[in-house]
Amino acid sequence: MFEEMIVEKVRKEAEKIAEKQGLEIFDIQYRRESRGWVLRVVIDNPVGYVSVRDCELFSRELERFLDREDLIEHSYTLEVSSPGLDRPLRGPKDYQRFTGKLAKIITKDGKTFIGRIESFVDGIITISDERGKHEINIEDVRKANLEIEF
Repeated sequence: MFEEMIVEKVRKEAEKIAEKQGLEIFDIQYRRESRGWVLRVVIDNPVGYVSVRDCELFSRELERFLDREDLIEHSYTLEVSSPGLDRPLRGPKDYQRFTGKLAKIITKDGKTFIGRIESFVDGIITISDERGKHEINIEDVRKANLEIEF
């Protein structure tokens, strides 16, 4: 499919740019929306949060590549952003990285846990809430994200 080809070509260059800037690629999407075609690149900072400046610098560098390579023949909008404060948790690295943070985990059997990530060891997420500590196998997670703390 045309969209997948664009995403793969953009991903290769985006990963190089991100690495040079001390960032990571969280997600890339290219699709038609109500306002036209959108190339959406979500960047992450493995040691902190993504700043507006991070997005700006990354966007400029990626725009140079896109203009030079002329991969997309029609008009489109480039959006560069962060995963956000309520970012999805997508695997072992995220559970380890965000130990101590407030999270919401929904299991495949429909149970919902909102609490602090205590640890992630051998595929088991330990989360604590007012009811105590809960151990959740990562294989049983349907959806998980950080909760915004004020």
